[in-house]
Amino acid sequence: MAIADGLTTGCADLQASGGIQTVFIRKWNSTGSPDQIVVSSVNKITSIADSGGSTSTWGVYETKLQTPALSVSGTSVGNANTYECSLTFNLPQLDLQRRTALADLEGECLQVMMLDTNSNYWVIGISDTLTGGDGGLDLPVASHIGTRPQTFARLGSVEGVTGAAFSDENGMTITLTCTQYEFPRIYEPTGAAVSINAAGKVATVS
Repeated sequence: MAIADGLTTGCADLQASGGIQTVFIRKWNSTGSPDQIVVSSVNKITSIADSGGSTSTWGVYETKLQTPALSVSGTSVGNANTYECSLTFNLPQLDLQRRTALADLEGECLQVMMLDTNSNYWVIGISDTLTGGDGGLDLPVASHIGTRPQTFARLGSVEGVTGAAFSDENGMTITLTCTQYEFPRIYEPTGAAVSINAAGKVATVS
């Protein structure tokens, strides 16, 4: 692909803020059938749906303000561009509810989406380059023949603390990791936007 033009830097770019507002997580093929993923040629994901449907269901994780962060470290060797992605976020207070939520992530192949403070939905665990589907090599994510690609996200580490003093923090810090062969894509739906239910725990994504 030719480099048609470059980039300008405007006032809004210089004032872009850091931080992640909300974390969304779901399992690959959570209904037991292949997910339907639509990617575009302009580095976007335009649809994430359950098999045979038009939407997918995600868990919504509300975190402590100014603690979530996505970091992406890329290297280029030969024809391979490798991106190590890491999302770290904090769940305040150690309790049974959070312990159960942690167990739901253990050993699972995950899709992770983050809404940043600039209204971008970043996605890790869904990519379209060298995905290495279980049934074949380098299959596009939209046709991964019923198996999740090997570029899924996973639980990387957990740190739980009770604190000692009354003023100490109490909670757990979760890190989700992913190795991809393209920089994370942005989710921009062609249909309805992301909808979070009244309880704030479940999101519907088209």
